[in-house]
Amino acid sequence: MTSLRPPWHARNKPLLTVLATFIAYVALVSVLLVGTILMLALLPGVNVALGVAVGDPTSPLDAALALAMGAMWLPAALIGVRFGGWRPVGTLLSVAARWRREVLTSTGVWAGIGGLLVVAVAALAGALAAASAPGASPAPEELGSGSMGALLGVCVVVLLLAPLQVAGLELTMRGVILQVVGTWVRAPWLPILVAAAVPLVGRFSSPSVLIATIGVAAAAAVLAWKSGGLELPFALMLTVTIGSLLTSAFAAGTGAGAAARALSGGVAAPGTSATVIGAESAPSLAGGIGGTVALLMLTVVLMIVVSRREGLGFLEPVRRPAAIPAPELVPF
Repeated sequence: MTSLRPPWHARNKPLLTVLATFIAYVALVSVLLVGTILMLALLPGVNVALGVAVGDPTSPLDAALALAMGAMWLPAALIGVRFGGWRPVGTLLSVAARWRREVLTSTGVWAGIGGLLVVAVAALAGALAAASAPGASPAPEELGSGSMGALLGVCVVVLLLAPLQVAGLELTMRGVILQVVGTWVRAPWLPILVAAAVPLVGRFSSPSVLIATIGVAAAAAVLAWKSGGLELPFALMLTVTIGSLLTSAFAAGTGAGAAARALSGGVAAPGTSATVIGAESAPSLAGGIGGTVALLMLTVVLMIVVSRREGLGFLEPVRRPAAIPAPELVPF
């Protein structure tokens, strides 16, 4: 997409795009954190509870802050592309320079259903590991202590903010990164490897979360390249994010909850409390591995579906139709 107009693929434009995106994110998340601290300072007792709630999947406050920080990547990516790359933001979405609803209503539905199956596989792997390994269950101090009201609050927060976080991460971690590296390198595999590695920055060194992070990022990057847009990875990661967060909250203290927590750490925004799972355990490791394997298998299936729908080879991506005119240059 950056090669459609000469000004878009100048040597400095990829670096300017990344720089503008990062600066915008730092500014936005700083405002968010300062606003949160000020709000908690005006609410007696809540600021004390925040320290206890960090990393607790049953805490609406912790879930809201983690998802909101991830959602800040959405405006940051749009600012980076518009004012760093100086091109229309539609070029970030797909080869058609727009959000392709027809992809969501066809293949995207199967991607969403597949995401729920990935969460189910991870939870089942964690439950089996907890049942078979002595001492595999989380320690009492690691169990979630959320009431039903808190769990309902988590549901509301997740359903409202998860789509914004997923959109932000897909636009940045897949859209911006793939296009930036792809401006210099035409072969797809190096941009995909970079897109799989960048989300590891800011992660904690839990093996289960690191495994899930690599699997999530690689699957989303491959689907973005194969389908020619962000619609499929968005649909897939949205259901994985919502399913894993809700499972880790409602099944807190069980093997299934620990496994879902590892998977949710993989889809979370880097540097947020959602990547913290506490002490590594057999269920969380089983969930990270099981969920990653299921996710990669689903990616292969979706690639086959896209190939058959579009009449392409397995390793042939959806390309921009030659009849579509290039987007107009944005005004200075």
